[in-house]
Amino acid sequence: MKTVKKDGLSLYIHIPFCVQKCLYCDFLSFSADDGKKHEYVKALLNELAAWEEILKEKIPDMDKLYFKTVFTGGGTPTCLASSMLLEILQAVKRYTDENTEFTIEANPGTITDSHISVFKEAGINRTSLGLQSAQDSELKKLGRIHTYKEFCNSYQKLQKAGFSNINIDIMADIPGQDIASYKDTLEKVIALEPAHISVYSLIIEPGTAFYKMHEQGELDIADEDTDRQMYNLANEILGKHGYNRYEISNYSKKGMECQHNITYWTDGNYLGTGLGASSYINGTRFTGTRDFNKYTSIFKERAEPGMAENQVEKNIGSSYENLSIKNQMEEFMFLGLRMCKGVSKSAFADKFGISMDKVYGDVIKHFLQNKLLAEDVNSGRIYLTARGIDISNYVLSDFILD
Repeated sequence: MKTVKKDGLSLYIHIPFCVQKCLYCDFLSFSADDGKKHEYVKALLNELAAWEEILKEKIPDMDKLYFKTVFTGGGTPTCLASSMLLEILQAVKRYTDENTEFTIEANPGTITDSHISVFKEAGINRTSLGLQSAQDSELKKLGRIHTYKEFCNSYQKLQKAGFSNINIDIMADIPGQDIASYKDTLEKVIALEPAHISVYSLIIEPGTAFYKMHEQGELDIADEDTDRQMYNLANEILGKHGYNRYEISNYSKKGMECQHNITYWTDGNYLGTGLGASSYINGTRFTGTRDFNKYTSIFKERAEPGMAENQVEKNIGSSYENLSIKNQMEEFMFLGLRMCKGVSKSAFADKFGISMDKVYGDVIKHFLQNKLLAEDVNSGRIYLTARGIDISNYVLSDFILD
């Protein structure tokens, strides 16, 4: 691994457990008994210790491993008993300070008062609740294990405990959902005044229960026109209530953007730990094993001094992908253009030693003429217009180099 810039690294922690898998979910997640969970927590702590040893050698002048953002996701982190979760979060807390954005995902169907106490003790300062819909009938169709009332109780408990930086996830195109029910969900979420709202459209992913149902014609999902209406409705209503869209699917109050996700969209370095977690450091992407037994076997014991890199290599295997300069340019553009402020021409030139216009001039000119892209000449940034966002997949695909 190449040298990592000090204070320039984010951490993702994967907790793969769920009470039951949602019908639309294609993430690496499954149910497990307490024995397996204990085994996993021990392995995860050993992996973190191994990476600490490795990174201390890779980061110049580092007296202590530090992460600028931490995101604990899944799966369902709150599917773990609070005592197990505390072990993980306390271990990670050593690598953070008051400036770290420290996020945890929580499921309204599993979060308890004990979990919330653990969040406080471990220094969590940002929480993300997966609501998806305020309609119980729609939640049931998604395979969610909570009701809207249970979500509200969880949200209020977090607020009462002093958490002000809360994200709420909501979903469009749920089977049976219409414009009226979607608007009702938006309005109920806005009334709670969260700091951040993520708005996604349902995607039917291969390998999911929904995919099989869709193949058999059993899913009543929105057509393209209804999807666009829902998308525009969210943008209109959220904008009127002070939520700024800073990325295609994400809205926040001023200054409350998710810094961890911005790392992903702006070519930042991040380390992924846990089963099947992906990392990206200095143009190299690698992924850990998805085999539970292999993972827990590799990290069964704390590595002896000097053996941590060997332990991590066994987990990663041959998954290393060194992105070419061409690939890095592509990702700079089609990830960066997801951000509403777009991409910087000067940052592109600084990173790659060549002007953006030299590489993408014809593509940019075409989309500027068709008003799918716009340029801020003062800041030297290229960004998607509102019309460009509507057909972003089409626009972004043209930034793949031949």
